Parts: sequence; structure tokens; C-alpha cells
Amino acid sequence: MNRSRPRLKNGVDLQLQSAFSDGNWPVVIRLAEKRMRMLNDQYYQIMKVVAESQLDDPAHKLAAVTALYQYVKDGTVIKDVDAIDLLEWAAGDLTHEDEFLETLGPLRVRAVKAAPKDKVSASRALESCLLHWDLVSSQQIAATLDRSFPQERQFLFWNIVVTYLLSTSSQADATKKKLYGTLALKQIERAAQATEQAFQADSAAPAPARGIQSEEEILLLYDIMETHGSSADLEKVVSSSVFGPISQFRRGRKEPLLRVIANNRSSGNWISIFRLCNDCLSEVDESGEPNLLASDWSIWKEFIAAANHIKSSDESAPKTVQELLLKLSKSTKLRPIYKRNLQLARVSAAFYLATNDPEDSGSDAVSSLQLQELTKYIEVHATSPACFDDIKPFIELLGPLGMKKLASEILPNLYQRNENEIRASKAIKVLTLKVQYFISTSPLSYTTFQGSFSSYKCSVCESETDTSSCLSCFSTLSQQGIQLYKSITEESPDGFSAEPDTLSELVLLIAFCSLQHAKLNSKPPYSAESTRHILQAMLLLEHQLAFNPKNSQFLLLLLQMHLLVGSAPRSRQLLEDLTIKRTIMDSLGPLFYDRLSTLSPNVLSPSDNTGWQVMDMLSSHFNVSLKLRMPRRLVDAFEAESYSSVLSIPKYINDLRRSCTRAISLVEENRSERLLGCPTWEFFSEDRYTETTDDTELKSVIDYGSFPSWESSAVSPLYSHLRVGPIPSNRRLHLALLAEGFQETLGYKPPAAYKVANTALGSDQLFVLESLSQISNSLSRFLSGPDDELTAPETVYYDLINVLSTLIPLCATNPRSAGFEEAIGELTKATEAALDTLRVQLPSEDDDSLEGTISALGSMHGLAMYRDAAVAISGTAQWILDFNKLEKERDRSGQSNLPKDTVGQVTALQSAAAAALKDGQSRVSGLKGRVQGSFQSRLKTWVFEGADDIRDIVEDDIVADFAAHIRENVQGWQHVKWE
Repeated sequence: MNRSRPRLKNGVDLQLQSAFSDGNWPVVIRLAEKRMRMLNDQYYQIMKVVAESQLDDPAHKLAAVTALYQYVKDGTVIKDVDAIDLLEWAAGDLTHEDEFLETLGPLRVRAVKAAPKDKVSASRALESCLLHWDLVSSQQIAATLDRSFPQERQFLFWNIVVTYLLSTSSQADATKKKLYGTLALKQIERAAQATEQAFQADSAAPAPARGIQSEEEILLLYDIMETHGSSADLEKVVSSSVFGPISQFRRGRKEPLLRVIANNRSSGNWISIFRLCNDCLSEVDESGEPNLLASDWSIWKEFIAAANHIKSSDESAPKTVQELLLKLSKSTKLRPIYKRNLQLARVSAAFYLATNDPEDSGSDAVSSLQLQELTKYIEVHATSPACFDDIKPFIELLGPLGMKKLASEILPNLYQRNENEIRASKAIKVLTLKVQYFISTSPLSYTTFQGSFSSYKCSVCESETDTSSCLSCFSTLSQQGIQLYKSITEESPDGFSAEPDTLSELVLLIAFCSLQHAKLNSKPPYSAESTRHILQAMLLLEHQLAFNPKNSQFLLLLLQMHLLVGSAPRSRQLLEDLTIKRTIMDSLGPLFYDRLSTLSPNVLSPSDNTGWQVMDMLSSHFNVSLKLRMPRRLVDAFEAESYSSVLSIPKYINDLRRSCTRAISLVEENRSERLLGCPTWEFFSEDRYTETTDDTELKSVIDYGSFPSWESSAVSPLYSHLRVGPIPSNRRLHLALLAEGFQETLGYKPPAAYKVANTALGSDQLFVLESLSQISNSLSRFLSGPDDELTAPETVYYDLINVLSTLIPLCATNPRSAGFEEAIGELTKATEAALDTLRVQLPSEDDDSLEGTISALGSMHGLAMYRDAAVAISGTAQWILDFNKLEKERDRSGQSNLPKDTVGQVTALQSAAAAALKDGQSRVSGLKGRVQGSFQSRLKTWVFEGADDIRDIVEDDIVADFAAHIRENVQGWQHVKWE
């Protein structure tokens, strides 16, 4: 048994402890039986049963499980918590987690009720039930603790929060949910009432022991009221002089305020939000000065948004905001952060609350209030790294004339006024370039010609273009960025280290302009010309990464770019440099692992230590976090009285259990092992597969927060196109799991120790037919859906798997039935068409030019799908032919055999699959020769054709490393099995 053995209780003699620790189970059985006769102690009886269950004898293997169920059935009370721990350990690998609710949970409840004053044992029992997420037993134990120790206020709130959790859990039916919800509501109301009564008697007195005291307890009150209370109950709490957000805010607690604001926003109660924000922002201290505690930008955004919503019914709302801004601006206690928030609020108020604002004119004067306030903010904060992100939302609201004036007049003038201040002028210049880039990506910057739907005019440079994207503007911006970059690096020897942030932003700007030229709106794989611009951006980022090795924006962009262009081994190095913590792997893992086995299966190879570690980085998070139903940190949250965490952790864990990333970890691991021909496990016993039913809604969460996003919100950010295909989705990951299940089913071999009687249809054939029937039914549920959830090869491949999962059962049923040959003909034609389609989607094998090589490197995903399709067809055909051979031996009459035409069609499928596999192997072999020799020099010449300025920046070593990573990836593909 892999799990560590539990510690025996105090008082167990050294001889028995030593035997148990060494796993000497016959000695443990003998000694435990002896102690049981001497002491008549139930603990030793259970130890004997547990030891028996560790023997190799199958007759004793289930001794602990059998005893466990018998104790539950007989109503036995096991008072010794250590004995229950032994049973839990022994039964852990032999029972499902759900069985805890029927067995160990009730046993622990009985133990607690039998000794209600044993605080330590009861707390251990509660901990075990929570970790196994047995809320019914947990609620009974928590209620017993609360009754037994009424002076312990911690147990009161444990009781309340567990009761509340049960009222929202599927472990209780509708009637009991209502009952527990009412119980939790009454309990929290009594605690709130005790505190309010004490406050009314003496506002300076501490809250009573069984009353609400902490902020966490108030938030729990809000949660329960929102879920089970009426709107009047919730309003009573919110308006309370003790628990209301205003009174709590005055005590320095802001979370209740944010919670109430969020609740009002969801219900559209903008008037309440306006009043709350106004009251808090208007708060003053003892000297009459604003205390500024609420002067967060988030509060100001809510305040201004609420005023914007109610200004039509309350004309004084905008004036109230403006007066408050003016009052706070005069405060003598303004720190820089408060000044920034107030200035940003002034800008926001000008955009959302100002009325009768004149249109931006074409003159030099800054005519609109919006542009005036935005200009004032920029003048103060232009050198701040956060300035661009602050002003982005407002620039889009200016309109074409306002945006043009800002980009071509206001910012250049600001730069000229600060030209003598070298550091400030560079920051302003970079900001100017970023704003100009941002405006060039906005659809508002382009107008269509009258009577033409294919011609556009750029309002910035007045040039004409055939798309709503001005490549002329991006070329100009790139040149300006390169000139500034070179001037900074040539000024002094330490230019790279002296201004790393400025240089990094310039490199990003130049790279983004190159990516705009790549026109990344189409689905990958991209054309060789588009890939050229991607490579220019990628190599430039690689150059700058040498001077900023921990720049997370560079690392994330490069990680995806290398996957896209066929140099995945470099992505593996970048992943290590990112040092992603295990706890955020769920949201960042798909950036690297999604479809990785189709791009570079050798990166995940279990046969080398590095590949195993790369896969373990992802899978270990789920193995640790989902080892039990709930993680240990849930118990820690209980003990720390952090009830917000107690309520959020179960949702997080449930989402993690149904995570697309978790499914990806299984698909990529299994597919890479299958491609390399080195399976290391039993796929069908894997929890990631067995726990995912058709009704499981897989959650997709990808954190793009660290990616630079400089584009207009009206267009897709560039990083969203730097992928091999669409992001993970519930539908795609279900299809991927089912496809892996199909491939594993065809290769299924029953365990050697599993013996069955020789029947007409062997156990392995029955397993295959039943499994494929289930897979076929499930596939039909997920195949239909949007095209933008799958790559083109995936669409064809999953349709093919559906056809093949229908073909096998059809051939194994009555092959002489009416319409059988016609159906088989249609299915085999569809199979051949799918294989042909996958082959056509690949670049021509005859094109040995550099452009052809680049296209081939970018189409490895399609090649992997082509290979998997051929293997699936070959395995299907072989299974049918083998099955038909067995049927011939069983039935000499020939009535149950396949018709000759059908056998011919299936044999033709097998030949087509073999030819496809040979074709795939030939493509990989040919690619290996094409990336050798002069490939590096030819690659450099081709990539920087027409981009001499970028070539002057990027060193030869960068190109050499890139070429080496390509060769490493191609070499890895030589290990793929093509049979």
C-alpha cells in the first residue's frame, strides 16, 4: 500500500509498534489478538482486522471493508478515534470516496455522540469528514461540538458555516436543503441579534461570545442572508448600525462595502451604489479632513458608473461627483496614490458625466472637456509605466478626431516640451508610440469608401488600404521604435541595463508591428509569409530576453510563438524560466500543454527524465489537490476562522476536478506515450477519464493577465492568435478524451491474471464492442458545434473516430442483414475521404524550398492528426478482419461471416492506412534532411528579407539557437511510431 501508515495510539507496546511499522502483518495479527484477549480492547480487534487486510491472501484482502460495513449495519459504536483512523487507512484504496458518506462518516458521528466532551477526538472526526466532504456527518459533529462547548464561539460559527454549506450541497435533497438553510439563517440571526443588543446597551462594550465580532463573520452573515433570507432581511442587515457597510467602513473594514456594492450591481440598484460610495468617499476624520480610506480607483469607478446610470432621473448626481472631487482635491493629506485616483476620477467623470461637451474641432485648440482632462492626466503621469493602461479605455471614447489629435498633436507637443529631460522624453516618446499603435488598431480609425466594401481609408495617415488595418502606419511605428531603440543602446555601453523597461517596451512595439504585418486573423497554420513576420518578432524578443531574462511578458509570448513555428523544445525551456507555481498551473498550463503532443511528442516523453518532469509539473497539481475530496487548506481555513475561504475552496476544488486543464493533462500525456510507443499505465482506470461523464461540464480558465494587450478592445488581442488552434472548451476536451478512449480500446488487452470461460465471444471482444458503443453514443452528443472550437484537422479526425466507432459494432452484429453492405460502403467511403482530407491539409511534400520547410514545421499538428487517423483506421480494419476470422472458425456455415465485398473494402482501408503511415514517416524523414546543412544561413536570409533594421539588432547566435531547437524538435519526431 503506497499511503503512509498511520501512527498507532499511545500505550501500544513497542513490540507491536515495531511489527506494524515494518509491515510484518502475521506478527501484528498474532500480537493484536493476544492484546485483545488480555485487555478486551476494541482497538486491538480492529488492528487485527486491518492487518489481515494487508495480507496477500485474496480471502483476507477485504477484511477491513467487510468489517467496516458490518459495524455500520450493526450500529456498532467505535469510541476510539484511533481505531477509526486505522479502518479509514485500511479501506482507503479499496473503497470509493463516495462510500465514506455511508461508512466512516456515520461511524465518526457515533464516536463523537458517544463522547461529546472529548474535544480533541471530535475535532479530529470533523476534520476527517470535511476532508472527505461528508457534509451530513460534518454538520452533526459541528452541532455536537457547539452544544457541548457553548463557551467556545469558534464552534458556534463552525456549526453555522457547515450547516450553510450543507444547505447548498447536492448531498441534501430539496426538503433538507430548505431545512438546513432555515437553520443556518436562524443561527446567524441569533448571533447578530446578540451583538446588536449588546451594542445598543453599550456601544463601547465588546461583542458577546456568541455574537458576531469579526469581519469574516459579518461576510458570512451577508452570504447566508443573500442565499436564504428575504430581500427585507438583507436590507435590514445592510442598513444596520452595527453590520451595515457604512458602519463597518468607519471601523476600517472595506470588504463589506465591496460586497454590498457587488450585490447591488448585480441587481441593478444603482441608486444604492451611488449613495454608499458618496457616503464613504465623503467620510472625514476627527479634524474634519477627508480620511480618504475609500478613495480607491475601484470605488470611484463604481461611484461614477452609478452616477452615469441615474443622471437621467437625478440631474444632481453628476454635480455631486464633481463637488466631491473638488473637495477631496483640496485635502492636505493627499498622498501620490490618492492624487492619481482623484485625477483618474476627474477624467472618468468628464467622459461619462459631462453634458453638452463640444465636438473636437480640427483646430489646434483642445476643445472638448474630455480631451482637456485626459491631456491634464497624461501631462502629470506620462512617465509612469501605468499611464498607458490607465488612459486606454478613455482614448476609445474620444472618437476619430479626438484620437487623431491626441496621437498627432498633443503627445508630440508634450514630447517637445520635455525634450531636454532625457529620461522623461524617452518615456513620453514610448507612450506616444504605444498610443499611436493602439489607435491604429481601432476600427474607428478607418472609414470605407462610398460605394465600396473592400477599400478603407486610414484617418491617421490618410493612406488607402484593402483592410481595416493600416500596414503603412505599423511600418512607420516600427521604424520609429527601431530608431529610438538604437539611439538608446548606442548612447552608452550600459544602455541595455540602464533602461531595461524602456527598451523592453520598444521591442514589444516593434514585435507587435511585425505581427500586424503577419495578419493573424486566419486560423493556423499560417502561410510562410505570415510566419516570416512572426519569426521576425520572435527573434527580436529572444534578443531582448537576454537582457531581461525574467520578463514574464517576453517569456509568455515566446513560449506560444515557439510552439507555433515548430521549435517546441525552446518552449519547454521558457516554461522552466517562468517558474509557474503549481497552484496557478490550472490557468496557465494550457498555454504550453494544449496540443503539445501533436507538436512535439518527444518533449513529453516518459522515457527521459526531462520529459517526465515537464508532464509532472502539470499532473502533480491535480494529484496533490484532488488526493481527497477537499484539500488540507480547507481545515486550515476553518481553524483560522476564514469563512470566506471556507465557502470558496469547495467551489474552487469542484471546478478544478472538472477542469479542462485536468483533461488536457491526460490527453497530452496519453497521446505522447501512444505516439512514441511507450505506454506506462492503465488508461481506463485513470480518474481523469472515469470521472468525466457526458454530463460533466468541463471548465476552461486561462489567465491572460500577464500578456501585453496594446490593441483596441474592438479587436482580438494579438496573443489570442499566437496559438496552434482554439482555446480549450468543454466540447473539444470531451471529444479528445473519447478519441483517446477509442484508440486505447482498440489496443486493449485483458489483464493476464483475468481468466474467463471460453465463450463464443471472448471477453476482450465484448469489452471492445461495449466500449465502442458507449463512445459512439457520446461522440454523437459532442460532434455538432461551432467550427471555431476545433482546428481543421481535429474536425476531420473526430468525425472519423465517430465513423470507425460505428463501423466495428456494425461488422460484429448480423453482417447478412438487409442494407448492411450499403451501410458499410458509405462508412468506408467516409473513412477514405477523411484520410484524404487530412493528407490534403498538409503542405506539399515535394516543396523542398525554405518556404516549404517553414510551412511543414508549422503543420506538425496536422501531421499528428493524420498519423492518429491512419493508426485508428488500421486498428479498426485489423480488429474487423481478426473478428471475422474467429467467426469463420466458429461458424463453418458462413452465415455469420462478412461478405467478400465487405472484407475487400476493409482490406482496402487497411492498405490506405498503411500507405498514409508510410507517407507520414517519409515526410518526417525528409524534413530531417531539410533542416541540416545550410538551413541556418538560408533561414536568416529569408526571415530578415526586407527587414534590415531588425536584422541589425538580432545577433547570429539567436538565429543559431532557433535553428538548433528546430532540429531538436524534428529529431524528436524520428522517435514517433509509424505502424
